[in-house]
Amino acid sequence: MMSTDKLLYDRKYWNGILEGEAQKLPLDKKLHLIFMLVMFLQISIAQLLHFIFTSQIKEVKNRAAWFLGHTHTAASEDNTFPAGMIFRAWHENFPKARKNLHKMIEPCTIEMVLEESDKLIRDKELQVKMKDLTLRSIRTLLQPEMILKKYRVLTPFTWQLLETISASPNKHRKYNVDTNLFENDHEDNNDWNNDPNADEEEPERKWDGLKMPQGFSRNPVLVSS
Repeated sequence: MMSTDKLLYDRKYWNGILEGEAQKLPLDKKLHLIFMLVMFLQISIAQLLHFIFTSQIKEVKNRAAWFLGHTHTAASEDNTFPAGMIFRAWHENFPKARKNLHKMIEPCTIEMVLEESDKLIRDKELQVKMKDLTLRSIRTLLQPEMILKKYRVLTPFTWQLLETISASPNKHRKYNVDTNLFENDHEDNNDWNNDPNADEEEPERKWDGLKMPQGFSRNPVLVSS
């Protein structure tokens, strides 16, 4: 492929071929025209995408960067992520490719978990120093409220994984919801708030915001943490 700092074919070239009429076409017809050109020139989609996302040509690189950014659309107040939209389309419309798609993101998920783990290790509030080590400082450090907050803030991806594993409905939990087995039993099951081994000097344990999902006999957040 010829190396260049700008595109070889400019607007003047295309105006000479298409006489400017193509710009007046509706979007769907423009897309058909572009894809037909890709087929006519015998270019694969892989070759086209590789060129778009590796090119150092300013015009190409700028548009690739826009694609990988959050875009505010006039039709919606939400910001959309075009790359995520494409991934969902791959996942939904090509079920036979899902195995490879999942395999593709595995290295990235491992990297994300390791990065979050490093954040926890480097967090100064979670580091125990011998000069400050006391029984009370250890108990303060192990406050459930603090631990949950740290996990949610510093490791949001890992937290979602653990919460999904521990709190996802299964046959037994769905049965409990249908039969309301635990509807009137939540007060009795709040044993995490009543530790008989806690002494009077230990800081009060707080479990603010821990809502028990329906169908659970124990709060799955405790498992996640």
